[in-house]
Amino acid sequence: MPKSHTELICWQLADQLRQLIIAHTADGTAAARDFRFTSNLRDAIASACRNQSEGFYKYKHKPQRPFFNTARASLGEAKDGIEDGRERGYFSAELAKRMENLCGRAMIANLRWLKSLDHPDPEDEP
Repeated sequence: MPKSHTELICWQLADQLRQLIIAHTADGTAAARDFRFTSNLRDAIASACRNQSEGFYKYKHKPQRPFFNTARASLGEAKDGIEDGRERGYFSAELAKRMENLCGRAMIANLRWLKSLDHPDPEDEP
């Protein structure tokens, strides 16, 4: 059982994607000139990481669910932003594919954690 949000596989994958997005939207990149695009994409992936972290520290399963649902939605928003970046010419097809693969893996891991919350809390078991 993870003791920190950084031990969650879903958070680790989302954080890897966050680092990749930050690197490819940094000053000097084509995307950096489009402030609104960059801000929206960075906010989407940061929201996924923040919500997974905050949800994890709710401890009980039921209060965690909304945060991991929101994180999944934020990952979906980031996925669309990646495609948008490819269409605008900010990301190569190869880079966009790499980002989309990471995003997909993060979404699957997030969903698996969310499904694990269907089990009763340890102290609530009969």
